[in-house]
Amino acid sequence: MKTFDRIHDYLVTARHFVAYCLLCVFMCSNTFAQDETASETQASPSAHSPAVAAVLDMPRDTPADAMEAVMTLIDLNAWDAATEVFKPIAAEKLSPEEMAVIAHRLGTARLLSLAGTAGEKQIPGARVFAQKCLAAAEKLARSPDNLQELITELGSDSAETRQAARHDLAVIGTPAAAACLHALATATDKDTRAELMLALTGMRPLVNPLVVAALVDGKGQFRRDVAELAGHLQLVEAVPWLATLAAGSDENPEVIAAAQGALLKLGLSLPNQYDALAVVKRAIERLDTGIPTDEISRDSDLWWSYDPEKKVVSSREFSPALLRSLAHTRLTQNYLVLVSASSEDRQLAILSAIETAHLLDQAPPNEILELAKGLSVEQLSSMLALSMKSNRGAAAVTICEMLGERGDHGALTSFDGLPTPLARAVNDPNPEVQFAALAAIMKINPQQSFAGAGAVPAALWRFAAGSGTPQAVAGAPTAAHAEDWAGGLRGLGFDAIPVFTGIDVVRTALESPRLELVLVDSNIGKPLIREVVYQLRTHSRLAHVPIAVLTGSEDMALGAELAGVDDHLLSVSRPHGAEAMKSLVDRLAVLADNHYTAEARTQKATQALEWIAELMRDGGPYDEMLRNSDDLERTLFQNELSQASLGALAAAGTAGSQQALADFASLPSQPLELRRQAAKAFADSFEQFGCLLTADQIAAQYDRYNASESADAETQQVLSEVLDTIEKKKKSEDISK
Repeated sequence: MKTFDRIHDYLVTARHFVAYCLLCVFMCSNTFAQDETASETQASPSAHSPAVAAVLDMPRDTPADAMEAVMTLIDLNAWDAATEVFKPIAAEKLSPEEMAVIAHRLGTARLLSLAGTAGEKQIPGARVFAQKCLAAAEKLARSPDNLQELITELGSDSAETRQAARHDLAVIGTPAAAACLHALATATDKDTRAELMLALTGMRPLVNPLVVAALVDGKGQFRRDVAELAGHLQLVEAVPWLATLAAGSDENPEVIAAAQGALLKLGLSLPNQYDALAVVKRAIERLDTGIPTDEISRDSDLWWSYDPEKKVVSSREFSPALLRSLAHTRLTQNYLVLVSASSEDRQLAILSAIETAHLLDQAPPNEILELAKGLSVEQLSSMLALSMKSNRGAAAVTICEMLGERGDHGALTSFDGLPTPLARAVNDPNPEVQFAALAAIMKINPQQSFAGAGAVPAALWRFAAGSGTPQAVAGAPTAAHAEDWAGGLRGLGFDAIPVFTGIDVVRTALESPRLELVLVDSNIGKPLIREVVYQLRTHSRLAHVPIAVLTGSEDMALGAELAGVDDHLLSVSRPHGAEAMKSLVDRLAVLADNHYTAEARTQKATQALEWIAELMRDGGPYDEMLRNSDDLERTLFQNELSQASLGALAAAGTAGSQQALADFASLPSQPLELRRQAAKAFADSFEQFGCLLTADQIAAQYDRYNASESADAETQQVLSEVLDTIEKKKKSEDISK
């Protein structure tokens, strides 16, 4: 601040000097005019102008002096002379501090005029130079040292100094507001805090979301000050938290009193617990109906939060949808401190906090997890139902994990014959929720059947088949379109299947365990597009699969109507070319609940196969475990799933499983160690279930052994082990007979 004052003083002196020189020049103009009349027609007007000469004779000890001369020459319309003075300045590598001094010496308006069209045309490089000076000045003004100096000047004995500091802080804007709030959080002196609050009131409205964030998570004296500040700012957005605090939800009486005072400044009556609850609920309703707030502004994508440990406010950029979710969570946290809130209200607050932590890529707060762990199985089940209904996938996953850790059969016990929320979660549209529910059920390990038990085997087999290339369906009434789109999808790494009728779109989607998206032409028939979309959405596991309805100009209104009621459906014009297809796939990926990597799908498939093997080996209340056991013959030959498939085949106890094991053990193209494991699994199956092979299959195995005469010793050994298993079992069966 003092540096800039000195610059200003110097600037006034310099201008006075220039004015004095100009006055002398004009007083002597008649003498000069008589002597140089003859030569003016041969030289430029500026070359011999006494005013220009006077400016050029001024001392230019610093780059700021030189730029002052440049601007004065421009004012005199001496562009050539100004250019000559500017060239060495532009060529010199000025420091950011020197550029900032230039900006403060000349002022923003004069630098902007230099950067204008006329300045750039007459003086090449002027625009870039002016922009660099302004940027350097802004960066210097926002620097922590400068902000701290201005904040220190708020405590000056001079009223003018304090006023100037408040003005400069307001001009700097958001960084100054954040710095002032940090200073307020650490200040203890009453006068200092008052000056900081006065400075912050001069930064409205940009300071409003920062104050709300500080009010939500602030503690003690700082929260008291922020509550008072909200009243001075007439901050209506803070009313839900002020009402909650004013109703007695803070242990600090000063905070309660400050909140009550703020409400009175806003012209509102003092609330009790039930009034505060009603205020919070109304705010949530307004948010759900799409009414913008300071947290969700049409002009900003920033979300402000306060860290009570570091005592700083910070911002992150999010999409409008995520901002709405964050604002919803912030409001619902009031339920946790209002004694008038119902059990359902508190459950919503817990779910919202867990979901928001996931969206922010953070772990849920420990206090929230502790609240959830303190709930009964019945309450957790209720929360799981609410999270699935409101499409809070991350919260549903967390609740499933908690139910699994409890290991309580009550999570699967139903008294009305309907599946419990945990049993229903196995068929949730979100695959992450499905898998978490399966994991919980496997930990609970029920020994008796329960409502919804039939969904468990189907889900296990679905995940077991989920490893590999992602699948897509491309449906159109004409083969040209369907095959063209399928080809474009294959080029992007999808296993894409073209189909030509609506019913085939639905059937193929249901038969695709790795389905990631569906493209369907608006002119599809048998049935029409509305029915196709309806049928896809009636199947729970397809309810959130991204769909693109591809339209022509005649069906754009229909497509927009379908997209308006389905968050996972996109209506676009028919794509033409690879770039258009890639753009479409990228847009559909945003609509998906989860974005799986190949590794993630393989991990889930491996775990599902291990669970299948466990249930087949140890038994369980699932009568249909073997229905899809033929799928093991496919997963066995997927390198990443071979080992897990061997365990499931050994426990399957079917003729097909024993034949698959014998075939795999006999293949020299497979790794030797896996073939040995297959021979061991074959022996285990024979030991438990006996020989299920036919005579022809046994004969074929002898033929393989005889044909391996020229094979390596290891291969012969594996084939011999398979035959030893068959012969040993046959002998034991003969003896028993």
